[in-house]
Amino acid sequence: MKKTLVIIAARGMGDLIYHLPLLRSLYQSYNNKLVIISNKVNHSKEVYKYETFYEKIIYFDNTRFSPIKTINSILHLKNLINQYHADQLILTASPRRLMAPVYLSNAKKKIIFGEGNFLFTKDKKYQHLTHAEKIMKYTNDLELPIKDESFFLNANQLKKEDAKENNKINIFVALDSHHDQNNWGVDNYIEIISKIIFHNVNIFINFSPNKLHFLEKIPKTISESKKIHFTYNKSILEIMNIINSCQFVIGNETGPICLGASLKKEVHAVYLPIHTRPESQIISNNSFYYNADKEQDTTIIEKITNCILKKINN
Repeated sequence: MKKTLVIIAARGMGDLIYHLPLLRSLYQSYNNKLVIISNKVNHSKEVYKYETFYEKIIYFDNTRFSPIKTINSILHLKNLINQYHADQLILTASPRRLMAPVYLSNAKKKIIFGEGNFLFTKDKKYQHLTHAEKIMKYTNDLELPIKDESFFLNANQLKKEDAKENNKINIFVALDSHHDQNNWGVDNYIEIISKIIFHNVNIFINFSPNKLHFLEKIPKTISESKKIHFTYNKSILEIMNIINSCQFVIGNETGPICLGASLKKEVHAVYLPIHTRPESQIISNNSFYYNADKEQDTTIIEKITNCILKKINN
C-alpha cells in the first residue's frame, strides 16, 4: 500500500469537485486513504466531509506573501509534508512557492501537475485547457490501475433541509461569483424570482456574507416573502444540505453551481466568456449554460423561467 499525500492549492469549491476523480482513483488504486493538505479557503473539510478516500485533511495558508514571509511559509509547508513520510506526493498545481517545499521534502516520489522539464519551470502543453480539464489530463497521465471518473459527491449522509412539502419545488439561486468576475446582473435574478415566487416554491438566495449590500437591491415584496430564505450566513455544509433538497440550482458559473451539478441537480449557469468558460459542464449532463455575451438577458430569463415553470406545472 502506497502512502499518498496530495496538496490542493486551489481556492474554489468547484476546484475540489474537479479533484474527485483523481482522489478516488488514487485511493482505489493503492487501497490506502490519502492525506490531503488543502488551501484553507476552499472549505475542503466540509465539501469532502462524507467522502471515504482520505485519512485526514490539513489546512495550509496559500496566500502570496512578501519574500521573507514566503521563505517561512515554504519551510513550514516542507516540515508539514515531512511529518507524513509519503511514498508519493502529488501537488495539483505548479506555483513556484509550492514547488519549493515539494522539492525540499522527504517524499520518495514527487509529482507536480504542470511542472516543466527542469526545476521551477512549467509545462505549457495543456495551457489551452480549463482547470478542470487539466486536472483530468494530468490524472490520466498517471496511468493509475483503477480509474474513477465520477464527479458526484457522496450525498447519502447529507440532510434534506427544508425538504419539499406539499409538492413544493425548492430552488437555489446564487447571485454572485468568486471575485465578482462572472456576475450576471442581480436584477436579472430578481426578474426570474418575481416570475416564479407566486407558485408553490421555496427559493433559497445565496451570496457571499461580505456582500450584504445585495439585500438593498432585492424588493421587499421578495425579501419579506415566507417563500424566500437567505443563506449568506450559513456554513458550506449547511448550504450543501440545502442544495441537496433543491430541484434547481441557478446562478453564475461558480462554486454553488459546481456543488449543484455534483449533487445531481438540474443546473442553470450563466457565464461571461471574457472571464471564464463553463468548466462545470464536465461534472454532469444535467446542466444548462447561457453565454451572457451572446444571448440577451431577456432571452436567458425566459429560458430559465420556462424550465422551472414546466416542472412546477407537471
